[in-house]
Amino acid sequence: MERKLGLNKIVLIIALAFLVLIFAAFLILYFATKKPIAAFYGVPENTQKAIESVLQTTYTRKNKNSLPYNIKILDNTISLKDALKHTKKPDIIFINSGLNCDYIASIAQKKKRGFPQSILDGMTSSIKSIAPVTNNSVNAVPLLIDNYEIDIDINSFRNSGVEAINFWSDIESFATKIKPSTVAPILFSANDDETIINVFGALVESFSGASAWSSMVEKIRQTLAVKNPTYSTYSDLVSKMIQPNGELYDVVNFLTECKKKGILPRNIELTSFKDIDAYMDANLTAIVFMTLSQHRTVDYETISKYSTIYYPSTTYDVQRHFTAPVLFAVPNSKNKIARASIELLASSLQGTLSARTGLAPTQANCSTPDKQADDVRYWIAASEPPLPTLSEAAFTAKAERNAFAEVLRNLIKI
Repeated sequence: MERKLGLNKIVLIIALAFLVLIFAAFLILYFATKKPIAAFYGVPENTQKAIESVLQTTYTRKNKNSLPYNIKILDNTISLKDALKHTKKPDIIFINSGLNCDYIASIAQKKKRGFPQSILDGMTSSIKSIAPVTNNSVNAVPLLIDNYEIDIDINSFRNSGVEAINFWSDIESFATKIKPSTVAPILFSANDDETIINVFGALVESFSGASAWSSMVEKIRQTLAVKNPTYSTYSDLVSKMIQPNGELYDVVNFLTECKKKGILPRNIELTSFKDIDAYMDANLTAIVFMTLSQHRTVDYETISKYSTIYYPSTTYDVQRHFTAPVLFAVPNSKNKIARASIELLASSLQGTLSARTGLAPTQANCSTPDKQADDVRYWIAASEPPLPTLSEAAFTAKAERNAFAEVLRNLIKI
């Protein structure tokens, strides 16, 4: 009887061992075939697709017909923290500078997922200065630079008699001189919440300096921390900012004056980027506020008629903090494939990334596709650390931005 029990025990042990081996083999197979996940949050579609095309070349699976990464587009109408609750955990997150980027970089720091500082080798000093580094560990890696720019119609400028554009008064003079020959001298897509917030932010830095921009960001954050802001809450806040010496005083005066002179459309608050694209194609506008990433979506034959400048200012260029959102790759796991990909994107593939996206690289000496990308790299390298967009620096979700954007639209209605 005892002998029979002993035999049964041996059989049971063998069976359990066999099951453990099968389970272990399953785990090994799972992790060997599991694809890392790359997620994009708030990245323009054209930029996202271009980055994805480069990312998929950074690793070759045994099954060469299968791409190495699964791609997820995160919901950027909510905060990144909330968006991550509704998806499988990504291994890499591509995201622009701002509060949401700061959040995920802090997670990378806590989980000790950062890279050695050598990953920043070759990058310009202004870019190195904004990389989140803790205890010599880089928690988010800067890859590309976008920029808030002004596109000037070359023929209109040549025919205007204006010699150069160095200050906002030159912009006004140019726009006034070409007014008889164009429908809308100055345009920007003010009907888009993020765009109107970000153009205002870039204008604040340009007119009043980075300290005014920082003050505006801080006041918005304080308002968000105390209560769930409504239109009325933001209206009260902005009404103080438009007073003399307020953060928005000079900006609102400039835009209001442009409207009075008829060089900014009376219905600018209804203007979309699709409208702007059509106006540019039909030679009906000469001064357009846009981003470098938007610039890349305009038909080449059309955009080649324009030259790009940065927002002018009375501040010396080397003291400027241009509004130039930097795109980061944040390690969200310790997946070896994902980490190796980030290292390649930050070094040997910088030229390819810049060529595919049309954005400026963070590496100082790699190739760029054209003058626009090279100019942005130079402008940022030759100035103080770039600022994120106002919408990313002060807010984390669409719902927080909506009412604030509407307040800004109403400021320029006359």
